[in-house]
Amino acid sequence: MRMINKTWFATLIPAVIGFGCGAFGLIVFKDYGWSLFVCLPVLVSFLSAFCTSFRRTVSFSHVYGLSLVSLLILGGFILIFALDGLICLIMAFPLAAGLALIGAAIGRLAGSSYKRGIQSVPPILLIFIFPFLVAFDSHEKTEPPVRSVTTSVMISAPIEHVWDVVVAFPHISNPPEGIFQLGIAYPIEAHIESSGVGAIRYCTFSTGSFIEPITQWERPSLLAFNVISNPPPMQEFSPYGNIEASHLHGYMISKHGQFSLTQRDGKVVLEGTTWYTHSLAPQWYWGTISDQIIHRIHARVLNHIRDVAEGR
Repeated sequence: MRMINKTWFATLIPAVIGFGCGAFGLIVFKDYGWSLFVCLPVLVSFLSAFCTSFRRTVSFSHVYGLSLVSLLILGGFILIFALDGLICLIMAFPLAAGLALIGAAIGRLAGSSYKRGIQSVPPILLIFIFPFLVAFDSHEKTEPPVRSVTTSVMISAPIEHVWDVVVAFPHISNPPEGIFQLGIAYPIEAHIESSGVGAIRYCTFSTGSFIEPITQWERPSLLAFNVISNPPPMQEFSPYGNIEASHLHGYMISKHGQFSLTQRDGKVVLEGTTWYTHSLAPQWYWGTISDQIIHRIHARVLNHIRDVAEGR
């Protein structure tokens, strides 16, 4: 059997090449765009499938399975060399696995139909073109869209009392659950200095505090604020303890927030809204994940406000 067909070669070598390409993008450009999350999985899976099916016919399930193994090895290299943490890799894997279907299909076709000459160009071309894709991706970045997330809860308490708890809610004693146990930042308490428009509200999370100057103070129905300081959105897990991956700073930024209180059927409907930007690409994938994370953060705060207001 040719060396290129061997399982260790078809999984390890594409992962090594992929790690070199990914490290170039992360270290040189600090890029978390299409080139990293879309092009890189396609490249690694293509190379793995090409090697596995080189001049022979192999089932798609076999080449796809080895492509996933190669991506997992790539993730292992990223962990070992502390380029990123485990939580980000876990969140990125479903996207990479989906894209590997494309890379594996094209690589299998190219490998099984290989002939000397022109057909040796595509794998080499893909490897050498990747740095230019990273540079282009970094240069062509546009301002990310502002996303908004709204979550609501019903509270059986006087609206004035709910307002007081919203403005500065006491310490949340419930232990973190679900995604918050994985390192995602979670809210702990909030306090405010002074009152009215211009007052400064501090919402403390597990990774630091959001600093929130009040822009609207319409007691007891609307509290709105800007966000002028954001703590890291998570603590990454790594064999080396806490690492400072670039995406923890400046990639997920809260811009504004508000609490809206309305009375309905003798109860108070409390809505929390966050406006934020997310710079990781593709937006349709990472934005969906970050929306759900913010919903969970809202729920932890709103449920705590409800419990305090209702005297639980």
